Amino acid sequence: MGTLAPPRQDRVGSGPPPSQPESLGGDGRGWVDLVSARNDIEAHLLTGRLNEAGIETSTLVDRGYPGAFLYGGHNPWAQVAILVRRMDLEAARLVLAEIAFEGPPSPPPGPRDKVRRRRGVALWWALAIALALLFTGLGFAQSLERCEQAGLCRSSDR
Repeated sequence: MGTLAPPRQDRVGSGPPPSQPESLGGDGRGWVDLVSARNDIEAHLLTGRLNEAGIETSTLVDRGYPGAFLYGGHNPWAQVAILVRRMDLEAARLVLAEIAFEGPPSPPPGPRDKVRRRRGVALWWALAIALALLFTGLGFAQSLERCEQAGLCRSSDR
């Protein structure tokens, strides 16, 4: 699932809400930021896991993410803030800790991975150069063919 980013602090309403008296809804039912997921898929997986644990969640998509207009205002790769009720914040943090400890750690890249990566880069460059030479040759051959058919070239150009 990857690493999770801490909640963004530049969004309006982020951070702990102001304390409210009990009569105005300060009973722990207000929403607070838990974490920011990297994309829609990660947010869906996290909210599903939190709902499975009995924690009510809400999501807030970052509409200011670059390229959102290409997807009708909802970019599936935009960051998503996951909100939980204030009274469920500690339980939600425990669920996130359980998720972090469940998966096996990814092995550090070894020497074989570095060699594979270098071979991949070298292969990519070799292919790019070969294609550039091929297309240049085809373009040159086509221009010579056109020159001979139309009789536009001088005899010194042939």
